[in-house]
Amino acid sequence: MKLKININFLEKYLAYLINDIEYKQITKKLKEYDLMADVDDQRFHHFRSTIN
Repeated sequence: MKLKININFLEKYLAYLINDIEYKQITKKLKEYDLMADVDDQRFHHFRSTIN
């Protein structure tokens, strides 16, 4: 019974770690690719708010 609980805990912990690592890798890639798009988007919102 205790072994089953430990395996369940280990499984959840490993899944959490893998998801966390994948999330960090994906967000890093998105930041690299979308940097200029983010700057353009901010510029667009800035100029649009000054026009209105």
